[in-house]
Amino acid sequence: MNTPRKPHPLVLIASLLVVALSTACDDTSPVAPKDSLITISANPDRIPSDGSSEIRVVALRPNGLPVSAGTLVRLTSTLGLIPSAVGVDENGEALATLEANGEFGTAKVTASAGGSEAATVDVQLGLSPTSVTVQVTPNRLPETGGEADLLAIVRDDRGQPMDKAEVNFRADIGTLDSGGGLIPTGPDGTATDRLHVAPGDFDAVSGDSFEVGADVGSGDGKLVTTNVEVQIQRLPRADFTFSTRNLLVTFEDTTDGRTTTWLWDFGDSNTSTRQNPTHTYAAPGTYAVTFRATNSLGSDEVTKFVQVTGQ
Repeated sequence: MNTPRKPHPLVLIASLLVVALSTACDDTSPVAPKDSLITISANPDRIPSDGSSEIRVVALRPNGLPVSAGTLVRLTSTLGLIPSAVGVDENGEALATLEANGEFGTAKVTASAGGSEAATVDVQLGLSPTSVTVQVTPNRLPETGGEADLLAIVRDDRGQPMDKAEVNFRADIGTLDSGGGLIPTGPDGTATDRLHVAPGDFDAVSGDSFEVGADVGSGDGKLVTTNVEVQIQRLPRADFTFSTRNLLVTFEDTTDGRTTTWLWDFGDSNTSTRQNPTHTYAAPGTYAVTFRATNSLGSDEVTKFVQVTGQ
């Protein structure tokens, strides 16, 4: 009976090495030849802090032909997330996605393959607002109270609308639907709010206008702000001055508040609807002159005694 002979240990080791090398060769990707040309581009090259950009790499041999399909291109980025390597297709092209991952700044993306010279492209992660404008409709409110719609438009440094920018509306008086909270812009770069003003709110305003504004912050700590004035339509508070010369009297309207119509009763059965009239009296005397000023909110009148001496 013949006993099977055991293989020599060295022969067994050599066999295993051959198998291992064959497997390794099967798993090894092609390598880009020395002096291959690598180009890289990003689309888009500016993305929100939660956005992504497609990175396109093309690898060509020194003779201009594509490198072998499957050739690995190594990728790195100073910000965001990107695959460490990706294989090219038969055209020498490879695609990868750069994720902003909530970061803010300029990401330098680098691609290299084999002995080629590395190629880089910059991608802006997180967009900064550079302007915010506010429109108020209507831009006049009566002192009897009212409402106004607020529209903010936010744009970046290229003048493009900014999506998801956070707007904080504010107003000197009244209350906002937002309660002063942050409102994100839509794809058109706009955010809206509504202002409610009660009659008593105007007591805090000494002039004929108050301010409405909006603030927009960004990931790099910048604050963009703007203010606009809203006019107050006040009830007229009628008043006038006058000067006399002989029987001629010149009247001047000094009413507080915007007025649209005027009515003068000169006290001698004569009237005028001019804002600043002159009147010649028939005889010297003291006349009770009544002046009424009117606007869209109502009327007010005042009476003064005018002494005409005839001298």
